[in-house]
Amino acid sequence: MKILEEFWYGNIQPNERDVVPNSRLAKLLKLVAKNEENLAPMLSEDAKGVFEKLKDSQDELSSMNERDSFVLGFRLGARFMLEVMEDMDVPFIDG
Repeated sequence: MKILEEFWYGNIQPNERDVVPNSRLAKLLKLVAKNEENLAPMLSEDAKGVFEKLKDSQDELSSMNERDSFVLGFRLGARFMLEVMEDMDVPFIDG
């Protein structure tokens, strides 16, 4: 199946990726979880609520940044392709 068909059928999820065991990302994720576990008993109930809101806001910000980076990267790749194809005899591009 071609990539556009895969995308159409929802088989391509650019925002999902596997975490490779023992990779730097996996180690950082474990460190974050460990630090959260260590911090939780030190916080009052009010502070825990504020901390949860902070994490939610940080997650939303990260998601927006990842989306924007994906869009910018995709656009840059499309510009590369347009430039590469500029001098080619392609019927759908005026040049």
